[in-house]
Formats: sequence, C-alpha cells, structure tokens
Amino acid sequence: MRTLAMAPGVISAAVTTYVTAPDVKCLLGCMDNKAYETIREINEISKKKGLLPYGAGKASKYIFAERFGIPVDVIDAVIEQNKGEKV
Repeated sequence: MRTLAMAPGVISAAVTTYVTAPDVKCLLGCMDNKAYETIREINEISKKKGLLPYGAGKASKYIFAERFGIPVDVIDAVIEQNKGEKV
C-alpha cells in the first residue's frame, strides 16, 4: 500500500497550515478563552505583516511557531493528534 502512495501522479494528503483552539490548548496548556485570545493575536500579527488572516478559530501555524518558539514538526504532531476534534 505504501508503494501506491509513492507512485507518480498520486496526490498526497494536504498539509494543514493552521492551528485551532484545541491545538493551541494542547501546545500551551491553557484554557479555551486563552486559546482563542492567542488565535486572535496571531491573526492580528498576520494582518500587520500584510498577510490574509484565517477565519474565526484558526491561525497560521508558522506565525504561531515563530511567536512561541515551538518547532513546526511538534505543532504538526499535535495537529495530527487533534484531527477530528471539534473547535
């Protein structure tokens, strides 16, 4: 099965480029209100950089990683772990 996934022309799964409140809660060890506040702050930083912010409840994982000094691969692991969890 793994060989098929690596075959030419096969599209891989999309990479998630944002964090959600459950991800932020897990990474920072905070409550819901602080997670959403953090997401709003990250989206404000995005606007100041001239980037389009994500919709409500989502923020750029790259700016989040930069802001809190957390490696992106750690954030990716948490995102994968929290997939399917309601925001």
